[in-house]
Amino acid sequence: MKYKKHIVFFLLINLIIVFLSIFVGNLTRKLELTNQQIKQDIQKNKQQLTINRIEFSFYNNPEYLKKLHSIYFSFEEQNLEKKIVSLSNISKINNNVVLVNLESK
Repeated sequence: MKYKKHIVFFLLINLIIVFLSIFVGNLTRKLELTNQQIKQDIQKNKQQLTINRIEFSFYNNPEYLKKLHSIYFSFEEQNLEKKIVSLSNISKINNNVVLVNLESK
């Protein structure tokens, strides 16, 4: 019976260590779930960025723009060049200017 105090002391220390390890394990599980959610969000954003790059390449294609115009507008403009004016002709026009040609001739 001379080791009774030492045995009780080590049992209490072991019990405290077990509870602390369970507590820390619970915290790390929450962090792991949060990190997994962040990784999924990053993957979604990467996929969206890829789609946006494809869309941008189509957006720069004139045929794609004509198709979009035909989808959203029921009429097709035949003389689109008439709406483009040069900087020297701006003072002669009284209507609203839609497009401006900045290229010098």
